[in-house]
Amino acid sequence: MTLADIGNLLIAAIIGFIGGFLTRWPLDKLAERRALLKDMSGRYIVNAQANLNQQGNEFWRLGMLQKVGAAELSACELSRLCRRVVAHGLKDRRQREISTVFKDHRHSLRGLLRWASQESIDLSDGSAVLRRHAEEMDAQSSGKA
Repeated sequence: MTLADIGNLLIAAIIGFIGGFLTRWPLDKLAERRALLKDMSGRYIVNAQANLNQQGNEFWRLGMLQKVGAAELSACELSRLCRRVVAHGLKDRRQREISTVFKDHRHSLRGLLRWASQESIDLSDGSAVLRRHAEEMDAQSSGKA
């Protein structure tokens, strides 16, 4: 084996190591996100099945999503979480009525969850959410007058 062959072998080993690292790192991150999603959906499903009488309460359902940490999920991951919930016979989180009162970025489920987390608003407290909406509507109407 010549010195050139050893050099080529060393370069190939270094490239293989870097390539393996660059391939493995995203796969590890993907596995972490999937495990996080599975944990969140598991916690949500256990709480929802224990409180089946609350399935009609949109504020409770939104509050549960908030409590399991769904605000940190991407739109795709949040959709996956909702599909898992529906697969267990529970009401789809994406079908909202009351929470659509917000017509800005909070109109989407993900936007609403992120906004509530940033503003430290508990979405399970319906009166606080509706009070906040009323305050915003008053501010808008007084600004127009």
